[in-house]
Amino acid sequence: MAQRIFIASDQLLVCHLYTLLERAGISVLMQQSVVDVPQEDSGPVAWYSELWVLQNHQLDIASQLLEGALVAEAIRVPVGRLEKMPGLAQVASRISSSSSPPAEIA
Repeated sequence: MAQRIFIASDQLLVCHLYTLLERAGISVLMQQSVVDVPQEDSGPVAWYSELWVLQNHQLDIASQLLEGALVAEAIRVPVGRLEKMPGLAQVASRISSSSSPPAEIA
């Protein structure tokens, strides 16, 4: 079953990571997701991109590649630790960890 391994609002970063994983032979899917802003905030809708690894046996190597790439980009965020990413803590709390994979892989 597919598993989401990364989410960010930086579309360029997500595309870069997607390409990195794909070139390493990892079956990966990128999906845009929208996170609604509460009505009282009346702000714009936020778009985030998610990376999903399609094959469970590729999860460990994908995590290692992502972690290495993020460290190289000076982000220094352990993969899977969304709560430490500025601005994503609120977003992560609104997205269920048990959310369904995209329709293409469900």
